Amino acid sequence: MKKACLFALLSVWFCTAGRAQDIVGRWKTISNIAENTDGSSKDLRLMQLKLWPCMADIETVFEAGGKQYTKSGKKCGMIDYNKLGNATWKMNGNIISITADAAMSNPLGSTATYVVTAVNNTAIFTHVYTAAEKIALHNTKIKKVTITYKKV
Repeated sequence: MKKACLFALLSVWFCTAGRAQDIVGRWKTISNIAENTDGSSKDLRLMQLKLWPCMADIETVFEAGGKQYTKSGKKCGMIDYNKLGNATWKMNGNIISITADAAMSNPLGSTATYVVTAVNNTAIFTHVYTAAEKIALHNTKIKKVTITYKKV
């Protein structure tokens, strides 16, 4: 899965009524749903919270200048989210690209892209996996991931 999913990395600029609205700020992950080609799905966020309830307190921060980072009141599980490397983000229409530090690479590379839909203080990010990404993930059944964030 994209590194952005692991970090809950995401921010949004979106188009509404023909103009971009800035929703730079602090976000919390509400859900992270992985859907398979057979229609089955799993909320990865619920699984994470069962293992590490402290993940409910983690925030993803997007600065206007394109910098992204996570913050947490304390170390959570095996990861100190305050010490993760910074990422950068860019919007092109309703597509967001988030690029993490090269040291945090994964099978899909360091950049994750999502289609963004925003309603009020909620942002929904969707990524449909390509055939090549499915192969890289060793999961030919994965179809897409939909991550929902709430502005803090």
